[in-house]
Amino acid sequence: MDMPVVNSCKVDACAYNDDHACHALAITVGEENHAQCDTYISIPAQGGDPVSTGHVGACKMSDCQHNVQLECQAPGIAVGYVQDQADCLTYSPA
Repeated sequence: MDMPVVNSCKVDACAYNDDHACHALAITVGEENHAQCDTYISIPAQGGDPVSTGHVGACKMSDCQHNVQLECQAPGIAVGYVQDQADCLTYSPA
C-alpha cells in the first residue's frame, strides 16, 4: 500500500510547509472527530526533508470515505485552514 501524497498545504505557518508543499515524511490526520492535521506545528525552525513530499501516515477519521482501517486510501490530499485550524480538506464523511 502506498501512502497518499499531501498534494498541497496552504498552512504557511507550519514548520513543515515550504511554498505550499508539505515536507513532513508522514502526517497524521484527525483529532476528536475533527479532520485536523495533527502534525501541524508552528515554530520558527523548518522541519522535514526539503527534497521530499509529505505523505499521510495515519488517519483517525474512521468515518471518512477514504479511510480503510485507519489508513487513507485517497490518491492524495490537500491541507488548508478551516476555522483557523490546519485541516485535511479531502476529508469526506461516508
